[in-house]
Amino acid sequence: MSNIHPACKPVSGDFHLLNVQIKEHVAKSFTALLTCNIKVPYMKAVNLEGPPRAARREAIKDGMELGRKFLAEGEAGARSVCLKLKKTKWLPQQLVNVDEKDLYTNHPLPGFRDSQELFAKEEELVPPGEGWIRHSPTMLVHAHSPVYFVQKGEKAGKYCRQGARPGEWVDIDPPHAPQEYDIKVRAASASCVRRGTKFDRAVTLNDVTKIARLSLKLALSFVDRPATGFALFQGLRTSEAAQWCAENFHKKLLPRLAEKIHVYKTEELQEVLEATLKELDTEVMKSAFPFSGCSALLALLLGNRFVVAGVGDCRVLLLEGEGKGAGSTRLLDCEGRLDDEEEQLRFWQAGGMVVDGLLHHQQADKLDDAKRILCAPNVFDVLLAPDDELDVKQVRGAYRKLALKVHPDKQKDKDSVEMKAYQYAFARLEESKERLEGMIEEDLEACKQMRRVLHAEVHTRSGAASLLGVDWTPASDSILEEIEQDAAKAAKELKKKFAKLQAFAPDFGQAETICDEAVRTMARPCTVESLPRTEALLKEGLQMSRALGVRDLRSPRSVVVMEPKSASHFVSTSATIRFALLCGATAALKDDQLVQSAASHCRRPKASALAWNALVDAPSSAAVCISISPSGKAEAPAAKRQKTAQGADTVRARHILLRHQQVRQADPMLRRDPGRSLQEAEELALKTLETLTKTPNQFPKLCRELSDCQTGEQPGQLCGDLGWVAKGQGEAVLDEAIFSLAVNEFSDLIAGARGLHVFQRLA
Repeated sequence: MSNIHPACKPVSGDFHLLNVQIKEHVAKSFTALLTCNIKVPYMKAVNLEGPPRAARREAIKDGMELGRKFLAEGEAGARSVCLKLKKTKWLPQQLVNVDEKDLYTNHPLPGFRDSQELFAKEEELVPPGEGWIRHSPTMLVHAHSPVYFVQKGEKAGKYCRQGARPGEWVDIDPPHAPQEYDIKVRAASASCVRRGTKFDRAVTLNDVTKIARLSLKLALSFVDRPATGFALFQGLRTSEAAQWCAENFHKKLLPRLAEKIHVYKTEELQEVLEATLKELDTEVMKSAFPFSGCSALLALLLGNRFVVAGVGDCRVLLLEGEGKGAGSTRLLDCEGRLDDEEEQLRFWQAGGMVVDGLLHHQQADKLDDAKRILCAPNVFDVLLAPDDELDVKQVRGAYRKLALKVHPDKQKDKDSVEMKAYQYAFARLEESKERLEGMIEEDLEACKQMRRVLHAEVHTRSGAASLLGVDWTPASDSILEEIEQDAAKAAKELKKKFAKLQAFAPDFGQAETICDEAVRTMARPCTVESLPRTEALLKEGLQMSRALGVRDLRSPRSVVVMEPKSASHFVSTSATIRFALLCGATAALKDDQLVQSAASHCRRPKASALAWNALVDAPSSAAVCISISPSGKAEAPAAKRQKTAQGADTVRARHILLRHQQVRQADPMLRRDPGRSLQEAEELALKTLETLTKTPNQFPKLCRELSDCQTGEQPGQLCGDLGWVAKGQGEAVLDEAIFSLAVNEFSDLIAGARGLHVFQRLA
């Protein structure tokens, strides 16, 4: 039984019996623990634990609530109660009648009371992880991957797949045994809007396994830990594409991760991210905002492997060391900048040109004759103006006029590069003349139909409707399918009109693509109110030549392309590093600028991201910083710790609080409410933190001037002093920040329920 998973074990306990007990911890805290082995609809052990309580009676009250909810609503209801209990403070009057004897012990679940079979001792093997469902009396199957597990019999404990023939089973290796790596992950995003609209969106998935289970009902039990995800999107033209991607990328990414329960190769993880970006692009292209676009970055940290994929104006930097010894390595640098010579050649050949620093479709009136011929999208436009008559005489006359202008023998004082351009232009002119004459002789009417198609503006609803001969009026979603069917039928008839030219016309495929694009335009959901705003984007250029979305620059000719790039890095468990995820304006910063501006914030991702944003002056900017360090590194050496009588779960700290407008709840300890915005509070907090890291003795002065907490009024060195703080006494995010500090160390910018905090641990 070599392929039995090491975590696979037989279940010898009772099934469908609910047990709730109180667990006492070494730190003199108590928690309620609910356990129950379930067999229907599939075998699973449920283990839920309530929050730590200082008093046993509080934990008993938690256990009573957990048991009652589990019997009423099952595991999902009990899990929701667990989350609510973390925020619940029991009042003394609520604990009066609490008795530990009232906890559920060996309590049969409703509906299984009379079924003695379910209470019998089991000897079936149960595979590790979540997501297994019953396939047959002796087999389980993983819900998201075609992997089967044999519970009993000769092959008990083995994993297999269905073979090519019915009834054939192929033994496979056991699933990946996830590892927990000894690293601490801190991540934060920062954005700044100086003018206009916020175009960037940043998302952090602190635990992808938990989010997959709660949000998508997916089991991700076989990935290494920590398992975190990150995304950064910078909107182009509008913020709609970036907003949609930020809200939906996890719905595309996590199901792909769940498809495999065996170990992922690093290259496979990169492919998962690239495939996710392509799926997002497909959805945006057929959405109600197809002309909106974005640069995009996706990143995953699974155990000690960091993988990232991006498209557009984005960059990922690896930062190592701190202070003067800090350095950087480019992990990912996506293509698509308009000043790149190779990229200029690519989009020029695809029919694009840069006007006032933005990428547009080529405009013939801004080109000389040679360039206009080289970049003409079809043979008709090489020789004829849009209003010229289509006949052989007109074609030959136009050829003679243009030949005199672009013939290489007529060019003087031209350098070698320009001369080569004229040679190519004259060659295309001659080829187009021959092709067009042959097409006209074959079928003049078909030529006229193809020319009409090639000149149609099918990205506008009126243009697509005019080409297909259908009604252009925007319609509701209920009749979109009918409209699409009518448009597809009209496009099919239109293609038949120029089908004879397939063997003669070099632009036949392009004409068919335009017809298909017209159908997609008609099938796109829109309203009378939104249509003008959506189609107005067609006039706007783009800062990049590679992006997600922007359908008008992607079809029928690929002026803009969507080709994601990816990279990976193996994280050391003994060193502190940071990853900088940059999009838009921050991606244009120099490496040494990024290193120097955040050199003193090695373990402060929020401060690092804000410092990078402060370096640019764009209307909108964003950055994500991921700090990874060995677990427990923040603890000071034992010799340097101050000896106190307070215990290991108590520290002394002081803080500066900056309240902002997004804090709505009443604060009895509030000193004043300055009415500043969140962005103003972040900028002030960063400035304050950077001052403190250089001159720590300025803390009392800065606290007295800036802090919005009443502790800022305390005298002398007690200014901002919180006294001795016990673990679990305040918000979890504040506890984590304070207790991870070494003595005299300053924290990152910490967002809490009262506002932004900067902490310093004193003892």
